[in-house]
Amino acid sequence: MRYYIDTEFNGTDGQLLSLALVRQDGAHFYEVLHAHELIVPWVREHVVPHFDQEPVARLQAVKKMQKFLRKDDGPHVFIADCPEDLVHFNRMLLRDQGKRNDPFRYACLLLSLPGFDTAGASAVPHNALADAHALAAYVEGNLSGERGGMEEADLALLRNTCGESTVA
Repeated sequence: MRYYIDTEFNGTDGQLLSLALVRQDGAHFYEVLHAHELIVPWVREHVVPHFDQEPVARLQAVKKMQKFLRKDDGPHVFIADCPEDLVHFNRMLLRDQGKRNDPFRYACLLLSLPGFDTAGASAVPHNALADAHALAAYVEGNLSGERGGMEEADLALLRNTCGESTVA
């Protein structure tokens, strides 16, 4: 199953503030996390106003994310268009002394997507859930042939990783 990731964070290398996963069938997970550092001005102005729910503790978000991911037996393929989204997602899978939370076997794909702007395509720019839906719609539309714009290298990477049977 393909999952499209978007995150919002407090500037480059900053704390994770929200995380969204949109599954290829449209099911989604979204949480806003408590901020434990001073929010930088750009994020305070452009991101925080689009949080549409109350923040939760990181551990609570991790448990909710695991519950969401356990609904699918896998394989899990996590897709992003920004390296920092994958960094924050993978950090959510770590727990005490470097042990891992499930899923234990998965693939992460970073797509290039030149010409695609997640925030520009999003119904609510800088809202992780809306941005993840925009990414999913773009990539799934390209995979199904309903829209164009993706480079063949990105499409081939998806097909090779996900297998032809899981690609529309």
